[in-house]
Amino acid sequence: MIGSMREGTHEPRAIDSERRGSDALIVHAARGYVDAICVGDADAAGAVIDDALDGGVSPVVLQSRVIAPAMRAVGVLWEGGAMSIAEEHLATAIGYQALTRLFPVLLGGGKRRGELVLVAGAAGAHHLLALRMVADVFEGAGFMVLFAGGDVQEEALLALVVEHQPAIVALGITMPLNAAALARELLALRAHDPELRLVIGGQGVPEALRECGGLFYAADTEELAEYAERVMTEPLQGELPVDIGDGGVVVAGSFDDREPDVGGVLEARFAQAAAVFADAARGQARQTFALEQIAFRDPLTDLWNRRAFEDRCQVLSEGPDVQLAGLVMIDVDHFKAINDGYGHRAGDLALIGVARCIDDSLRPGDFAARYGGDEFVVLLPDTATAAAVEIGERIRRWIETTLTAPQITVSIGISVPDHADRRRAALDVDRALYAAKEHGRNQLAVA
Repeated sequence: MIGSMREGTHEPRAIDSERRGSDALIVHAARGYVDAICVGDADAAGAVIDDALDGGVSPVVLQSRVIAPAMRAVGVLWEGGAMSIAEEHLATAIGYQALTRLFPVLLGGGKRRGELVLVAGAAGAHHLLALRMVADVFEGAGFMVLFAGGDVQEEALLALVVEHQPAIVALGITMPLNAAALARELLALRAHDPELRLVIGGQGVPEALRECGGLFYAADTEELAEYAERVMTEPLQGELPVDIGDGGVVVAGSFDDREPDVGGVLEARFAQAAAVFADAARGQARQTFALEQIAFRDPLTDLWNRRAFEDRCQVLSEGPDVQLAGLVMIDVDHFKAINDGYGHRAGDLALIGVARCIDDSLRPGDFAARYGGDEFVVLLPDTATAAAVEIGERIRRWIETTLTAPQITVSIGISVPDHADRRRAALDVDRALYAAKEHGRNQLAVA
C-alpha cells in the first residue's frame, strides 16, 4: 500500500478532530437522513444535511458517516425484499441532491493543484453515487477531476489514461463479483505506468486487494480526504502482485438469484435526472467558486487576500455567536534586501515559499491570508495562547529550515484577545510583531 495515513516523512499538518462536528450531531443526522430516504422524503433529507452543515459537521464526514451508511442500509433492505427497486432509485436520487448541498462547501476547503485524477467504476460496476463522493473529495482537495462514470472496460480505461495522462486513477466497485475485473484493470494500469497512483475503494473490494502493495485502499471518504492531502508526495510502497489477475480475488456475490424487480421505470428516470441536475449544480458551484477566487485570493501566493481576511473577521465577530480568534501576524525579515540582492523574481518565490510553509503548518479551520506586501496574517478560531504560540513557532521554524536559498526568516506577533474589538486586537498584534523585530527578528512575541 502507499504509506499509512498516520505515518510519513512530510511535516505533519496539525489535526483538530473535534472540528468535524460532535458525535451526537452526526448520529442524529445519520438517523434522520436514513429515515427520510426510506420514505422518499427529499425535503426532510435535505434539511438534515443543511442542519448538520450549520452545526459544523464537515462535508466529508457527512459523506462517510451519514450518506454512505444510509445507502448501504437501503441496499440491505432491497436485498432482503423490504424495499422495491423503485424505492431504491428514489433513495439514490435523494443522495445526488444531498451531494449537491455538500459540493460548494467542499470546493472552498482545498488548495488548487494542477494534477488530474481519473475517477471510474471498474468493469461491471454500475453504481455511481459512491464514485461521485470520491470525485467530489478529490475536487474538494484541489485536484482536477475527470469523472468517467461506471462500468468502464479495461480498453476504454487505458485509452482515457493515454489521452489525459492523469496522475491518479481512482477505481471503485460495490459488488464483490466485480473484483476480478478490478484486479485485471489494476494490473493493466500498473503495466502501462509503474509510477501511476492507484486508489481503490468500495464495499465490494475483497481483502486480497485491500492489502496489496503498490496501491492505496480507502475504506471511506474520510480516509480518502486525509490521503489526498499528500497523495503526490507519498512514496509508493511494495508492488502490485501479478497473481491477483489469476482469479484468486473473485468472491461470491452476497445477493441471491431472485429475479430482478423490473418496476420503478419512472423512479429510475428520476434518479438519472437527479444525477444530471447534480452535474449542472456542480458546474454552477464551480463557476461561483472561480469568481470568488478572483475576488478573494492573492494571485501570487494562492492564499486568501486582505479583503477575505476582513470578511472572515467580520463573520467571526458579529452575530449572536461571537467566535474569538487568535491573531498571528507574520513579516518576512529583510525582504527588501532579498529583492535588491537577488531580484524581484526571487522575492516572489520567497513570498510563495513563505505562504506554503504557513499553510502547511495550520490546522483545518485556521485561516491564512496575505495581508499585503511581505506581511501575512493567520486567524486561529477558539485557540488558547499556548496553542497559538506553538503554531507560530511551527511556522517560524518551518520557514527557517525550508527556505534556505536564499535564507528566509520571519518575525511573528501573536495576540489572543479575550474581547471582540477587532481594532484593538489588530493594534495588539501589531505591537507584538514590532517587539519581535526590535528584539532581533526570526522570533515571535506575544501581546
